[in-house]
Amino acid sequence: MDQLRIKDLEIFAYHGLFPSEKELGQKFIIDASLSYDMTKAATDLDLEASIHYGEICQQWTTWFQETTEDLIETVAYKLVERTFETYPIVQEIKLELKKPWAPIHLPLDTCSVAIHRRKQRAFIALGSNMGDKTANLKLALDKMCTRGIRILKQSSVITTEPWGGVEQDNFANQVIEVETWLQAPILLENLLAIESEMGRVREVHWGPRLIDLDLLFMEDQVIYNDNLILPHPYVAERLFVLESLQEIAPHFIHPVLGQPIRHLYSQLEKENAEVFRNL
Repeated sequence: MDQLRIKDLEIFAYHGLFPSEKELGQKFIIDASLSYDMTKAATDLDLEASIHYGEICQQWTTWFQETTEDLIETVAYKLVERTFETYPIVQEIKLELKKPWAPIHLPLDTCSVAIHRRKQRAFIALGSNMGDKTANLKLALDKMCTRGIRILKQSSVITTEPWGGVEQDNFANQVIEVETWLQAPILLENLLAIESEMGRVREVHWGPRLIDLDLLFMEDQVIYNDNLILPHPYVAERLFVLESLQEIAPHFIHPVLGQPIRHLYSQLEKENAEVFRNL
């Protein structure tokens, strides 16, 4: 992809763990590349499809100097975060923050941290069966938009029977496609934080939920650890999830099963119909 590159931008600021660093300050240097499609800017002189390198250098300087942080990791991360927020056309950022005056009292050219993030697409399932269900879904969507999660598509809200065997009220369910620069574990942390902010209490497994936010897919990533499993392990077993998915992304390929969503939906629908006929 096309890139805007900024090299050796010097900024004087007051970041560091030691009191002397916050009192005396020091020089920092930024190298960065921002990836975005430059076609419209190049062929149509569309300034909305371009990034003014003078302005972004000034913005980085302002952001860099408006706070003091203990760690340069924090400074670099915040720069990446605010750049994505300010310039939606940016798809990928590679940023290196150098600290040539690091106080280590040894021969040193520089030390640095480098952060690389790119926007990815993900699918999230929403559900609620307590209170004003539709309002709960909308509030969850609004909260996502404040956390670096851009909503691309929304399925219809459907009413479904509870899944998991616990007697409770029916659910309002929905699936959305989003774009975010957050990595999968951080995206999941944000979804759990939204659930907590909205008052979800986890008391009964498969029990009633004020809001339920499940990360279904993140592009073709396959992750298996104690905190996150991708794709979501029950996607292919939940007809209501597949129904909403096939509405907005029928041709998305399940990265483990290797089948498009529309095939998985059709297959599970037939299996459920067969079970119902045999009752």
